Amino acid sequence: MSTTTEINPELNELDSGMMIRRAVFLLVLVVLTFYYLKSDFRGLSAPLGMEQAQIAREIARGENFRTKCLRPVALAQINEKLQAEGDSSKTVSLMKVPDTFHSPLNPMLNAMILSIKPDILTVDPSSTIYTPDILIAGVAMVLMLASIGITYLLISRIFDTRIGGVTAFLMLLCEMLWRYSQSGLPQMLMLFLFSFASYFLYKAVENQQQGKPIYVWMAMAGGFFALLAMSHWLTMWMFMGLLVFSSFYFTPKGIHTVVLFVVFGAITAIWARHNYVNSGDILGAGRYAFYSGMSDGSDNSLYRDFEQKSGMLNFDGMLTKMATNFIGQFSSLYGYLGSIVAAPLFFLSLLHPFRRKEIADFRWCLLSMWFFATIGMCLFGIKPHSEEPLGANNLHVLFVPLFTGYGLAFLSVLWNRLNLPVHQPIVRNGHFLIVIFLSSLPFLLNMVLGIRQSTNRPKEANCHWPYYVPQALASLNASLNAQEVLVTDIPWATAWYADRVSIWLPKNKKQLNKLIQYGEDKNEYVVGMLFSPTSLNSKYMTHLMGGDYADWQDVIERLPISQLTSGQADTMVHDQEFPFKQPAWIGFGTIFYTDVQHIKSFVDDYQKARKE
Repeated sequence: MSTTTEINPELNELDSGMMIRRAVFLLVLVVLTFYYLKSDFRGLSAPLGMEQAQIAREIARGENFRTKCLRPVALAQINEKLQAEGDSSKTVSLMKVPDTFHSPLNPMLNAMILSIKPDILTVDPSSTIYTPDILIAGVAMVLMLASIGITYLLISRIFDTRIGGVTAFLMLLCEMLWRYSQSGLPQMLMLFLFSFASYFLYKAVENQQQGKPIYVWMAMAGGFFALLAMSHWLTMWMFMGLLVFSSFYFTPKGIHTVVLFVVFGAITAIWARHNYVNSGDILGAGRYAFYSGMSDGSDNSLYRDFEQKSGMLNFDGMLTKMATNFIGQFSSLYGYLGSIVAAPLFFLSLLHPFRRKEIADFRWCLLSMWFFATIGMCLFGIKPHSEEPLGANNLHVLFVPLFTGYGLAFLSVLWNRLNLPVHQPIVRNGHFLIVIFLSSLPFLLNMVLGIRQSTNRPKEANCHWPYYVPQALASLNASLNAQEVLVTDIPWATAWYADRVSIWLPKNKKQLNKLIQYGEDKNEYVVGMLFSPTSLNSKYMTHLMGGDYADWQDVIERLPISQLTSGQADTMVHDQEFPFKQPAWIGFGTIFYTDVQHIKSFVDDYQKARKE
């Protein structure tokens, strides 16, 4: 009589452990998604995210790629192009300004979501969160989670499922990725596209080692890099790094580089044509991002200059600014890489001779792309992570998954050389547990602190107060007529929440009066100015050192800070150059100037209703 035994008891044990790990992963995923989309969410957090959101809303309305957030320098660039076509008096309507600054893919994706239910585009006065903010953040979170899935498949293919699983879990516990998903910025879309492009690149490297054709994989990689550039044009620097690697690595030499370049160029030419038709430059207003990053001055003042010409720029501080950007990036690299302990170990993994040649070679492809991306960020500007944790130009975040995978692989090699009793699972995976603990500890502590703050925060303050209060900004929509325009230091917020054409506060009062006259010539009227804490809180630095709002110092400092909190509006502005003499609204740390009677009456009624 025979006894029945398990054919492979280790397999069943492995399956049970795998099921438990996947269940834990899924549970953490659900909890974190609910937390960051519900409890912790206070609306879109990044100005450029709001800018792209309002462009998406215009697309959803069938208005093509128009913007209500007007940069004076971009407006001047478009007019220069129109006048160069033959009619020296031709200028663009303030109500119909095409956007040539942003890459199109993120606004187009968000437009698809916003067009499903158009009635949600109105701000609900009973809610502190604008519903489209939730939808846009939700799409970003879906892209983030999809990127984690692709990363798991890729890292598992390069190394093994253990490293792939730990990498995926570390991404799930990376606070920076969740914060980017709340911002409205395209980083999560970029991560999704880069994950696919990296998968195809690795397949090309793998096939190269096996002597198989790689044309299809290179073409697909080129296509996804083109989509990446259509999400953020700065990623073209990463593509340059790929071209350099391809030229030296793949055989026959040069052929695959041509394939990459042709596919990339054919797709990106679509948007280059849009920019050229509307602005006379294939980079559109994006070229001023370079001037802003490299010129001797602040980042914002250039965009606000209605009289700016590229030939007038001062590059005296260019080398200093480049050096500062380089130092800032390297000193903040740990933060840029999501504060994941294993990610910076990628650079040490370059010293290890991996046995499989495709693994060893692929890391040089990553290094080349990262190096060129770093050069691009130095030229176009990126602030230290401590000053701006969610920089719009942060490309380091795209390398977090693959750098983490290589870092974990290198750490595994070192761990195995310690001759520890690896037959014990907790010892065998000890290095993974250490990395997870060290990487997740700040994340978990911040989460606990965030939960405490969200439970103690009153419902009325569940927004990015005092900068972006949706209900207060939306009230401006009802007070303005269709042809009336605002000037403000937060045009992205008034364009998004107030849904009104908003001009970024020009460089000085002379340019403001030129813009007022510009609008009147088209029966489009600048009827008010909104100063937010963005400029009001900078008045002391402005007074001492100069800066973004130095030319508005006299206007900003006329109103004592005590009146901003008390809500008094009894200060007259006695300045012949300043067109608005009386503040109509003071509240939320904000001043709203207007001399238009129907707006003042509405504001008075709104203030009374709010107090009641």
